[in-house]
Amino acid sequence: MNGLIELPGIGEKISNKLIDHFGSERAALEVLRRHDVASLSAVPGISEKYAVSLIHEVIAQEEGASIEDFLQTPEAFNVYDKIVGLMRSYAHTSYSRAKLSTYIPYPSNKADRIRAIQAELKGYIELAKKLGNDVELSAALKKARYLKEPSKVAKSRDRAIFTDNKKDYDRLLGEHIDRYLDVYCIENMGELVDVAKGYSQSLILGSKFAGADFPEDMNVDFSEGAGEAWWLVPEVVISFFAANKEPIEASLEAIRIIRSKSDLNICNYLDDAKMLELSQEMGRITPEGELELGVDPEIDRLKSVLMRYNEVLKAALKKANADLHDRMENNTVTLKGSQLLGMFGEKGEAGLKGMLEKEVAKAYVEVVGEAKSFIKEQLALKPFEMQHVDLMFNDDIVYPIELNYRAVDGFKNAVNRQLVKRSLDIKRNSAKRLSKFEAVCKDMVRDTLEFDTYFAIGLFALDYDLRLPAVNGHAGIRVTDGYNIFLRDHAQKVEPVSYAVGIKVKDTKGERVVILSGVNSGGKTTMLDLLAQVVILGQMGFPVPAGSAEIGLVDELLYFSKSKGTLTAGAFETTIKGFSRVVSKNSKVVLVDELESITEPGASAKIIAGILETLYDNDCSVAVFVSHLAEQIRENTKYSIRVDGIEAKGLDANLNLIVDRTPRYNYLAKSTPELIVERLTRSSDGDKKEFYQKLLAKFKSKN
Repeated sequence: MNGLIELPGIGEKISNKLIDHFGSERAALEVLRRHDVASLSAVPGISEKYAVSLIHEVIAQEEGASIEDFLQTPEAFNVYDKIVGLMRSYAHTSYSRAKLSTYIPYPSNKADRIRAIQAELKGYIELAKKLGNDVELSAALKKARYLKEPSKVAKSRDRAIFTDNKKDYDRLLGEHIDRYLDVYCIENMGELVDVAKGYSQSLILGSKFAGADFPEDMNVDFSEGAGEAWWLVPEVVISFFAANKEPIEASLEAIRIIRSKSDLNICNYLDDAKMLELSQEMGRITPEGELELGVDPEIDRLKSVLMRYNEVLKAALKKANADLHDRMENNTVTLKGSQLLGMFGEKGEAGLKGMLEKEVAKAYVEVVGEAKSFIKEQLALKPFEMQHVDLMFNDDIVYPIELNYRAVDGFKNAVNRQLVKRSLDIKRNSAKRLSKFEAVCKDMVRDTLEFDTYFAIGLFALDYDLRLPAVNGHAGIRVTDGYNIFLRDHAQKVEPVSYAVGIKVKDTKGERVVILSGVNSGGKTTMLDLLAQVVILGQMGFPVPAGSAEIGLVDELLYFSKSKGTLTAGAFETTIKGFSRVVSKNSKVVLVDELESITEPGASAKIIAGILETLYDNDCSVAVFVSHLAEQIRENTKYSIRVDGIEAKGLDANLNLIVDRTPRYNYLAKSTPELIVERLTRSSDGDKKEFYQKLLAKFKSKN
């Protein structure tokens, strides 16, 4: 498959949708080759059902095995769909639920593929026994999902890139770095300083300005090289991991549990040291791409300063004015006579003011000092930050005390510059370490999802007590202590049954074509369902519902369910045409439930006899026909067809039928009516009892 159009079911319109969604035809083909239903069904206009059908077409092209070729009838498909539906309920992720629908029964020429799947699943069945009840693993797997592309990183207004040459400038624009940071090509120092003043951090590429003196309030970083993405815009690198924090951490946790509690070396390209490093780095970032609280105490402090400085300054100012007022309210000034007379001199007013300032100055200085200490303590400021706080208060006495808001802005800008620089440094370190893990994380999450797919099969097998069957190349089925898994929700305890067709067991010659007779509601249809389940699961390479089982690989399964009443002439013709498929020489299993109801018994017996003879002549066919016309069918065939029977042995104390669900070989079972009439006789009285006794006598006289 070299192009999308080559695949049946994909026309130009769907092809264009896939290319648009995945970015290229190659990427879309890779999704199809991975059998990734979940990703396909995320494409607008493509349902999960359609995605599954596309994957089945891919499998048909890759392996030459088509699900439609094997499952030849709607009833066979129905059994397959129900089995897959049960398995899907054990998956923890949408990926694995969808992926399970891509597994198909393979034909006999894929025996090696079937055995390979069996070998792989054997380990997962054992793993399910160890980890099936692990709540932590289940919780981790439920959080795993395919990694997504992050949302667009917002353009920073705090940082800019300056380059001293056109080549680097063009490269940065070509790499679309200008989506995240402003980019300038600067020729001289004066221009650089003027432009850089508008940013908290300046990133300078090249060596032209490396030895220059920059203003103290400028944060400058240099790189003589071209500047890698993790250095220029670490947020872009981190954004991928931030957007996928939950599935990456969940996958790491799942791998840790699997490795610690089993021998499965999942994701062997990721050793324990790398897992620890990745886990630590993921723990440092938030889902929004910021640094987690506690990663760096200094960053936490700076963020707290910027968040709280306004309220702290207001509180300090309010307290300072209140304290100064209280101190002066309780203060008295004593004037000497000479001082009092001096008030009326030429410098009287100035002299008085100076004298009073001396009296207030001490209190003012103390109050302002206490306010600064309060600010320092509340915001945990460092000495160089206190220099900005000192500038907020006037040295001259002013009441009420006011703040210099230019100094406040200077303080805020200084703290923000520190925060931007320190955050950038730490984010760079994280981005540099994380950048080497992007491809690894994609592989790790994909492998975790694949693990969940196989683990779901293991859990299904464990819960239903399934066993891997022996497989051989000769058509036939043997089931020991098997049960129909569809009955599990309908009965607390399902009676195990054993049966064989096409494989020699005690009391048989390994007959390939048999008639199954027996009582109504005795389990004949249930037996057909069981055989269909064993064939489908076995040829998928999956375990089957039996204590032990053996299947001879075939190429087709034809399952015909019970017809609902006598058919019209047109419906009868259509039904008979459907049975013409048994003519093919392909190896096959044919299961038919009471075909006689399509027309009158005499004609039905002849038709069934003819179909059985056709199957008998094909050495590669196995067939089980459920019928109440066993005697009439044998009268109409030239072959000795084996008849097996499921018989009701009688009635128990509660007048319920006692049925041995395991068929007896070479035994024509009695029908139910006699026992039903007997039950009615025993459970009634009066005229009704007499009536039922008369009917029962007819059966007795015949016997």
